[in-house]
Formats: sequence, C-alpha cells, structure tokens
Amino acid sequence: MGYASDTYANLIREQYNDWLTRYFPKQERLMQLGTNNELMNAQLARTDGIAANSLRSAQLGTQNQMARYGVSRTTNPQDNTMGLRSALAVAGADNGIRQAEQDRQMNILTGGTAPVRQQLNIGGQNQAV
Repeated sequence: MGYASDTYANLIREQYNDWLTRYFPKQERLMQLGTNNELMNAQLARTDGIAANSLRSAQLGTQNQMARYGVSRTTNPQDNTMGLRSALAVAGADNGIRQAEQDRQMNILTGGTAPVRQQLNIGGQNQAV
C-alpha cells in the first residue's frame, strides 16, 4: 500500500490503543458502577444517619423557637409520632434511592433516552417534537 494509507492506518491503530489503555478502563468501571448496586448500597447506608440528623435539627429548631417565647414542649412517653415520622422519612428516602437506581440502570440499557421520552409526556399528553 501507499505511504499515506500506511500512515493513516498507523494513526488509527495508535488512537485505538490509546483509547483502549486510557479511556476503556474508566468506561468499564463506570459501567460496573451503573449496573451493579454498589452505589445504591452505599447511599442506602447513609440514609439512616442523614434522616436522624435532619430530625434532630428540626427538633432543636422547634425547641429554640419555643424557648424564645418561654414555652417548653411537654413530652408524652406514649406518643410515638416522631419515631413514626422518622421511619416514614427513611422509608421514603430508601424507596427514592431504589427508584433512582432502577432509572439509572434502565437509562444505561436504553442508551439514556428514557428522560427524553418522559419529558415529551407532560400531563398525560404526548407533545409533538
């Protein structure tokens, strides 16, 4: 073959080898993170602590606000509403995380076109493109 075609072929081979050594391992790792549940499990593990901190902040804010007026909140040992609300918040956050993980995995399988389809369907009516 000619000099130009050999040079072009070598250039393409070098580009491919560069992609294979530098970019493919990163892409492969991102695909693993996107298709296994490693990220979701780490996020689920943080949910309990985050919810507890949020509840504690809300309670302290309420206590501080009531203390400004010289009022204290009486606690009833039979009242479990805070525990139930906390459990509901954690369950809702966990379900949201699981749904986001499922959406992410579906987007990887479909090439990421699901959000476009969802944006086209507004209010139950398909919008013309």
